[in-house]
Amino acid sequence: MTRMSRRDRNTLILSAVITAGLIYVYPLLLPTPLLEPDEGLHAAISQEMLEQDEWIVPSFRGKPFLDKPILYFWAHMVSMKAFGMTELAVRLPGLLFGLLGGLTTGLLASRLFDKVTGMLASLMALTMFLPLALAQAAAHDVALVPFTNMVLLCLWEMEKTTDRRSQRRWLFAAACMFSMAILTKALIGVAIVAVGYGLFLMFSRKLSFGSCCRLITAVALGAVVASPWYLAMELRNSGYLYYYFIERHILGFATATQSHGRATWYYYAPFLTLGSMPWLWYVAPLLKNEWQNRKTQTDTLTAIVLVNCWLVGGILFLCVAKSKLATYALPLFPAIAILSAASWQKLASRQLSDSATTWFTAIVRVTGMLGIAAPFATLGICQFLLGVKFPFASWLAAAAVCAVAAATSAAFERQQFHRTV
Repeated sequence: MTRMSRRDRNTLILSAVITAGLIYVYPLLLPTPLLEPDEGLHAAISQEMLEQDEWIVPSFRGKPFLDKPILYFWAHMVSMKAFGMTELAVRLPGLLFGLLGGLTTGLLASRLFDKVTGMLASLMALTMFLPLALAQAAAHDVALVPFTNMVLLCLWEMEKTTDRRSQRRWLFAAACMFSMAILTKALIGVAIVAVGYGLFLMFSRKLSFGSCCRLITAVALGAVVASPWYLAMELRNSGYLYYYFIERHILGFATATQSHGRATWYYYAPFLTLGSMPWLWYVAPLLKNEWQNRKTQTDTLTAIVLVNCWLVGGILFLCVAKSKLATYALPLFPAIAILSAASWQKLASRQLSDSATTWFTAIVRVTGMLGIAAPFATLGICQFLLGVKFPFASWLAAAAVCAVAAATSAAFERQQFHRTV
């Protein structure tokens, strides 16, 4: 395949930017009531804290709310203070964290592979179904994604460099990102990263006493940086640390004591497969290609091993845990976006084998047709089933998504034609 023409590249970039703008800005302009239970609950907690000028203890109807850490509530409070007690102020933090998750996915991919892969990964992360949907509502897990992305970037750079001073800087940066993850969702972000990165160290034969010490030190320093808020909560609410870390985390992981603790082990399968549409299927040609070339050790293969360990390790950790929620899987979606972006980039640079390219071509054609038809079909079905009438702007957004799908398909087919002549 020849290099994509400037016209095709500019058309795709412009279409993607317009679509992302409509997807992430348009919801802020809708007078949609807050969704129950989480969106309304979190908004009420943040409003109550702001009215009482309380920045330590989340509370609901005058009682301490002990089930979530503080960072997302702080973001809510800042937004409400700036824009008032409105739906826009409630939804803005989630959308901004969603955008930040996409940007950090691109940044991580650019460090693992190259700038083009980073740009593609960012666009794919921003347009996956489940992350996109959850960014529209108040979900603490949305805020966790950019921090887990940055932790992995820092750990990758820390092990890659041989300079001791640079290594210490990356270790400190990883600790800072760990602390933000701990303030967002406590231990789940740490566990997903640590399990995945530990698997990577083993499979890449980089496991050593030094690498283990650096990972443990980064986690420990992150915990120290985040500890003042948790200690303040314990002082204000005796027994908080036992409740949150023992009952909610350890017992929640090992036993079915939580309200959402009786799901089957394959609970996450539909959320990961359907939620990562339309990009999941492009991972298969990449894995096929890399398996065929597994005996050739390259930096690209090492990066792919890292992302796969992150994804597989995270899935295993979540499946083993007794407590399961769809939002817990959000930190894994960037891994799918990065693998899909790497697959597209390898196709563009003609690094896929003939059999992998055949797979890829078939997937593009099927998903392209679905992408053109799905937006209007989805609005029509929802309008019929729910008995609501979507405004013109909703159909305009659907048309923009269709245009991106059509432009992608057309550009791809032109490149396929250029390859055969």
